[in-house]
Amino acid sequence: MDVNLNSLLVFGDLAETGNFSETGRRMGLSQPSVSLMIAQLESAVGLVLLERHPGGAKLTPVGGAFLDRTQEVCAAYSAFKDGIGSEARRMDGEVRVGVDGSWFSERLAAALAEDTLCGGGDVVCVPADDRWAADLEAGRLDVVIAGRFLQEGITPGIQEAVIHRERGMTLAWHPGFYPFDGKSFSFPEILRTTLLIPDNLAALGFGGFLRGWCNHAYGMQGANTVVFGSEQEAARAADAGLGVFLAPGDAMARLLELEHGLDSVRTFEFLLPDAYKFGVYCRADERAKDVLKIAAAIGRAGGKIFRL
Repeated sequence: MDVNLNSLLVFGDLAETGNFSETGRRMGLSQPSVSLMIAQLESAVGLVLLERHPGGAKLTPVGGAFLDRTQEVCAAYSAFKDGIGSEARRMDGEVRVGVDGSWFSERLAAALAEDTLCGGGDVVCVPADDRWAADLEAGRLDVVIAGRFLQEGITPGIQEAVIHRERGMTLAWHPGFYPFDGKSFSFPEILRTTLLIPDNLAALGFGGFLRGWCNHAYGMQGANTVVFGSEQEAARAADAGLGVFLAPGDAMARLLELEHGLDSVRTFEFLLPDAYKFGVYCRADERAKDVLKIAAAIGRAGGKIFRL
């Protein structure tokens, strides 16, 4: 039996996502490449591991048993790859900086790209997905620039330098479609509408908090929730009357360049005084001088840009 270890990693991820395209995105592969690797793995082991369907794939019973037997191998191989990659970057003096999809990260990354800090060959900026904390601890990333809501993304193995913080959350709607009054606003009113929110790449943890808050405080969820890749996209949808826009912190201050007719209200500022944070993250036990130097330089640059 000749099994490609990389195909085991792809198989494990596909078992989690159930979607070839999503696994491709997470693994940096095309959808056809994922399909080919899974087909080659099934051929090598002589088993049908996945049941394909129009929406993706799910494990067969034997696929579930196979996954259980491969998890230890995958964990060891993944740790080996991450360790080798991290050591190679140290030897080359390279620092890999992950950048999430938040408004703050986009502004800071753009500013850094014009500076020698991230313009030289020693710093490589790459997109960071919503698993950036795990990627950081595993050594796949050295530094992360990201926004997060409440304690999402923080573990004992990660240290944080906060660049900017904001209170509560923002709700916005077009008055031509919704008759809400910002002066006598009641949060449960919006739960009868469609909620328009940014995804985890734009606001890590916000969607999860919102679902938990609605359940705990009101015993209900919104009539419908639509997730967008950025706050700007969600706000445009609200401006078109498609629902009510929700985002962490002072979102309207981040939408100044967006022409809109939205009314808005800030809420839960007292209950959530430091809910939304944007900062720089690295491993708590990081000792590499190049990494610490870059993290500190990014923090200083962000402090100037966002006037901390």
